[in-house]
Amino acid sequence: MLTESARQALQQAAEGFDYEPEVKTIGTGDRIVRTDYSVFNQFPEAGLYAEFKQAFQSLIDQACARLDDYPFRTPLQFTELVLQRYAPGQLGITPHRDSLRAINLIALVNLSGQAEFYRCDDRQGTNAVLLNTTPGHVIFLRAPGFRNTSVRPFHFLTNIRSTRYSLGLRQRIENR
Repeated sequence: MLTESARQALQQAAEGFDYEPEVKTIGTGDRIVRTDYSVFNQFPEAGLYAEFKQAFQSLIDQACARLDDYPFRTPLQFTELVLQRYAPGQLGITPHRDSLRAINLIALVNLSGQAEFYRCDDRQGTNAVLLNTTPGHVIFLRAPGFRNTSVRPFHFLTNIRSTRYSLGLRQRIENR
Protein backbone atom coordinates (compact mmCIF):
# COMPACT_ATOMS: atom_id res chain seq x y z
CA MET A 1 0.00 0.00 0.00
CA LEU A 2 2.84 2.39 0.85
CA THR A 3 5.71 2.81 -1.62
CA GLU A 4 9.17 2.15 -0.23
CA SER A 5 10.34 5.71 -0.91
CA ALA A 6 7.29 7.18 0.86
CA ARG A 7 7.76 4.80 3.80
CA GLN A 8 11.41 5.79 4.11
CA ALA A 9 10.59 9.50 4.00
CA LEU A 10 7.90 9.12 6.68
CA GLN A 11 10.25 7.03 8.83
CA GLN A 12 13.09 9.53 8.51
CA ALA A 13 10.78 12.37 9.53
CA ALA A 14 9.40 10.26 12.41
CA GLU A 15 12.89 9.75 13.79
CA GLY A 16 13.32 13.53 14.12
CA PHE A 17 10.27 14.25 16.29
CA ASP A 18 10.28 14.68 20.07
CA TYR A 19 8.18 11.94 21.67
CA GLU A 20 6.43 11.90 25.02
CA PRO A 21 6.51 8.70 27.11
CA GLU A 22 3.21 6.87 27.35
CA VAL A 23 3.98 4.63 30.33
CA LYS A 24 0.91 4.03 32.43
CA THR A 25 -1.65 1.62 33.79
CA ILE A 26 -5.29 2.39 33.02
CA GLY A 27 -8.38 0.79 34.52
CA THR A 28 -8.99 -1.52 37.45
CA GLY A 29 -9.70 -5.17 38.12
CA ASP A 30 -10.04 -7.20 34.94
CA ARG A 31 -10.11 -4.02 32.82
CA ILE A 32 -6.45 -3.03 33.25
CA VAL A 33 -4.43 -1.87 30.25
CA ARG A 34 -0.68 -1.26 30.48
CA THR A 35 1.18 0.94 28.03
CA ASP A 36 4.91 1.39 27.52
CA TYR A 37 5.86 3.33 24.39
CA SER A 38 6.32 6.94 23.24
CA VAL A 39 3.93 9.16 21.30
CA PHE A 40 4.03 12.23 19.05
CA ASN A 41 0.93 14.04 17.75
CA GLN A 42 1.86 17.70 17.26
CA PHE A 43 2.11 17.68 13.47
CA PRO A 44 2.36 20.93 11.52
CA GLU A 45 -0.66 21.73 9.34
CA ALA A 46 1.52 21.51 6.22
CA GLY A 47 4.28 19.11 5.34
CA LEU A 48 4.94 15.45 4.74
CA TYR A 49 2.51 14.00 7.29
CA ALA A 50 -0.31 16.38 6.31
CA GLU A 51 0.24 15.41 2.67
CA PHE A 52 0.24 11.72 3.55
CA LYS A 53 -2.99 12.08 5.53
CA GLN A 54 -4.69 13.79 2.59
CA ALA A 55 -3.41 11.22 0.06
CA PHE A 56 -4.46 8.31 2.30
CA GLN A 57 -7.90 9.86 2.82
CA SER A 58 -8.26 10.22 -0.97
CA LEU A 59 -7.37 6.55 -1.52
CA ILE A 60 -9.95 5.44 1.04
CA ASP A 61 -12.58 7.78 -0.46
CA GLN A 62 -11.92 6.40 -3.95
CA ALA A 63 -12.18 2.81 -2.71
CA CYS A 64 -15.46 3.57 -0.90
CA ALA A 65 -16.89 5.24 -4.02
CA ARG A 66 -16.55 1.91 -5.87
CA LEU A 67 -18.64 0.06 -3.29
CA ASP A 68 -22.36 -0.57 -3.73
CA ASP A 69 -23.04 0.36 -0.09
CA TYR A 70 -21.07 3.01 1.79
CA PRO A 71 -19.64 1.16 4.82
CA PHE A 72 -19.75 3.97 7.39
CA ARG A 73 -22.62 5.45 9.40
CA THR A 74 -21.20 8.96 8.91
CA PRO A 75 -18.74 10.21 6.28
CA LEU A 76 -15.23 8.96 7.04
CA GLN A 77 -12.82 11.83 7.69
CA PHE A 78 -9.55 11.10 9.46
CA THR A 79 -9.12 13.85 12.06
CA GLU A 80 -6.22 12.52 14.12
CA LEU A 81 -2.67 11.45 13.36
CA VAL A 82 -0.54 9.83 16.06
CA LEU A 83 2.98 8.45 15.78
CA GLN A 84 3.89 5.73 18.24
CA ARG A 85 7.48 4.67 18.86
CA TYR A 86 8.10 1.28 20.44
CA ALA A 87 11.69 0.47 21.51
CA PRO A 88 13.16 -2.97 22.22
CA GLY A 89 12.69 -3.80 25.87
CA GLN A 90 9.47 -1.82 26.19
CA LEU A 91 6.23 -3.61 27.03
CA GLY A 92 4.22 -2.17 24.12
CA ILE A 93 0.53 -2.26 25.00
CA THR A 94 -1.57 -5.01 26.56
CA PRO A 95 -4.90 -6.20 25.08
CA HIS A 96 -7.28 -3.25 24.77
CA ARG A 97 -9.90 -1.65 22.58
CA ASP A 98 -9.58 1.84 21.14
CA SER A 99 -11.63 4.64 22.66
CA LEU A 100 -15.33 5.02 21.86
CA ARG A 101 -14.36 8.43 20.47
CA ALA A 102 -12.67 6.69 17.52
CA ILE A 103 -15.33 6.01 14.90
CA ASN A 104 -15.70 4.30 11.53
CA LEU A 105 -12.19 3.02 10.83
CA ILE A 106 -8.73 3.01 12.37
CA ALA A 107 -5.69 2.68 10.11
CA LEU A 108 -2.31 1.72 11.56
CA VAL A 109 0.59 2.22 9.15
CA ASN A 110 3.79 0.43 10.16
CA LEU A 111 6.69 2.62 9.08
CA SER A 112 9.54 0.52 10.46
CA GLY A 113 10.63 -1.99 13.04
CA GLN A 114 9.70 -5.46 14.16
CA ALA A 115 7.10 -6.27 16.78
CA GLU A 116 4.13 -8.59 17.09
CA PHE A 117 0.65 -7.10 16.66
CA TYR A 118 -2.32 -9.30 17.55
CA ARG A 119 -6.09 -9.13 17.29
CA CYS A 120 -7.78 -11.09 20.08
CA ASP A 121 -11.15 -11.74 21.73
CA ASP A 122 -10.66 -10.15 25.15
CA ARG A 123 -8.28 -8.46 27.62
CA GLN A 124 -6.67 -11.81 28.39
CA GLY A 125 -5.52 -12.17 24.76
CA THR A 126 -7.73 -15.19 24.07
CA ASN A 127 -7.62 -16.53 20.49
CA ALA A 128 -4.86 -14.09 19.51
CA VAL A 129 -4.23 -13.82 15.77
CA LEU A 130 -0.89 -12.41 14.61
CA LEU A 131 -1.31 -9.68 11.97
CA ASN A 132 1.22 -8.67 9.32
CA THR A 133 3.28 -5.70 10.49
CA THR A 134 5.77 -5.63 7.65
CA PRO A 135 6.99 -2.04 7.23
CA GLY A 136 4.80 -0.31 4.65
CA HIS A 137 1.73 -2.39 5.45
CA VAL A 138 -1.49 -1.04 6.94
CA ILE A 139 -3.68 -2.70 9.57
CA PHE A 140 -7.33 -1.66 9.48
CA LEU A 141 -9.44 -1.97 12.62
CA ARG A 142 -13.20 -1.55 12.76
CA ALA A 143 -14.62 1.20 14.92
CA PRO A 144 -18.20 2.12 15.88
CA GLY A 145 -20.03 3.18 12.73
CA PHE A 146 -18.41 0.62 10.43
CA ARG A 147 -21.21 -1.39 8.81
CA ASN A 148 -23.62 0.10 11.35
CA THR A 149 -22.03 -1.84 14.19
CA SER A 150 -20.34 -0.86 17.42
CA VAL A 151 -17.46 -3.33 17.06
CA ARG A 152 -14.18 -2.35 18.71
CA PRO A 153 -11.72 -5.24 18.34
CA PHE A 154 -9.28 -6.08 21.11
CA HIS A 155 -5.65 -5.88 20.03
CA PHE A 156 -2.16 -5.64 21.49
CA LEU A 157 1.48 -5.13 20.58
CA THR A 158 4.35 -7.06 22.16
CA ASN A 159 7.76 -8.64 21.55
CA ILE A 160 9.41 -5.50 20.17
CA ARG A 161 12.59 -6.65 18.41
CA SER A 162 13.66 -3.39 16.76
CA THR A 163 12.47 0.19 17.11
CA ARG A 164 9.00 0.35 15.60
CA TYR A 165 7.36 3.51 14.29
CA SER A 166 3.63 3.23 13.68
CA LEU A 167 1.33 5.96 12.33
CA GLY A 168 -2.29 5.82 13.47
CA LEU A 169 -5.08 7.59 11.59
CA ARG A 170 -8.42 7.93 13.36
CA GLN A 171 -11.65 9.85 13.09
CA ARG A 172 -12.42 11.28 16.52
CA ILE A 173 -15.67 12.57 17.88
CA GLU A 174 -15.77 14.72 20.99
CA ASN A 175 -17.83 14.45 24.20
CA ARG A 176 -17.46 10.70 24.74
